[in-house]
Amino acid sequence: MRRRSASVLVALATSTVLVLTACASGDGGEGDDLPTPSASASESASATQEPTEQDVVIGDTSGFTASGAFGEKPTLTFNSADAPEGLQVEVISEGSGPVVGEGAYVQANYLGQVWGTENVFDNSYDRGAPSGFSLSKVVAGWTHGLAGQRVGSRVMLTIPADLGYGPSGGDSNAGIGAEDVIVFVVDIVDAINLDALGQADAVPTDAEISATYEGDLGAPVTLVTVNEGATEPTTPKVTVIATGTGAPLAAGDYTGLQWAVTTWDNSQPDDTWSIAGGGVQFATMGQGTVLDALIGVPVGSRVYLEVPADAAQGVPAFALIIDVVGAIAS
Repeated sequence: MRRRSASVLVALATSTVLVLTACASGDGGEGDDLPTPSASASESASATQEPTEQDVVIGDTSGFTASGAFGEKPTLTFNSADAPEGLQVEVISEGSGPVVGEGAYVQANYLGQVWGTENVFDNSYDRGAPSGFSLSKVVAGWTHGLAGQRVGSRVMLTIPADLGYGPSGGDSNAGIGAEDVIVFVVDIVDAINLDALGQADAVPTDAEISATYEGDLGAPVTLVTVNEGATEPTTPKVTVIATGTGAPLAAGDYTGLQWAVTTWDNSQPDDTWSIAGGGVQFATMGQGTVLDALIGVPVGSRVYLEVPADAAQGVPAFALIIDVVGAIAS
């Protein structure tokens, strides 16, 4: 039996999961786009520039101070007209949550200001809610300054132009010049890492399913096999295999999932765990897809999902073992 590459079948599985009920909701069967913050200068430039090791300074950003505690809108005071060299990172207060990994999806409150000016070009505090974004889709200063920090931390970033908006010629709408150094105070509210695993101490339910799989709780599932003679599903069906201890999923939650998948005839097995760099897939609950069946399932759970065939789309029936590895409330 030939095994397809992860990228091909994962894409097919994602399409299947989203298409089968999306047609009924009239959205054309398209999957979720990655949620982004509201129109924000912090995400408008690509994170392509790599800082060298000597460019990244961890410690005292003595050129400015920020008032307030975690969760409070800060006020910045600049002590020098001259900005420091390179990317400066200072942890004002360290949280006790998980370490943010490279490329993670992060929820944060933040305030951005041009160095030495009163130009606060963006902040989430006035909007009343934190913003969500992928560290692979923001300016390089954010990408490299926030990776490795803990959830619950307040972090100050001083970002040179080459790791901010210099590569894009600045941002005239935000009042940021091509040579401007920009400063952010960031409160990391939550994060889902791309290599996240399921909950090792999730409580097994002893529920019967029509498939077997390889992979302990808290470890990747490397293979799922539909039992011989199992009846092909005609409607989506979710069975909780092990119950996690996290909050139950709710409509609007931006949810991180890892899964192993196979066509009902077991001819096309694959999994997300084998994707290089981490294969967590993201979906928003309550979007009219079969994944809405996960609403009410606690984060940390392992579930079995049967997906019926869609003859009109030429898509066969699937079986998936899914680990709910994280969720960020809207």
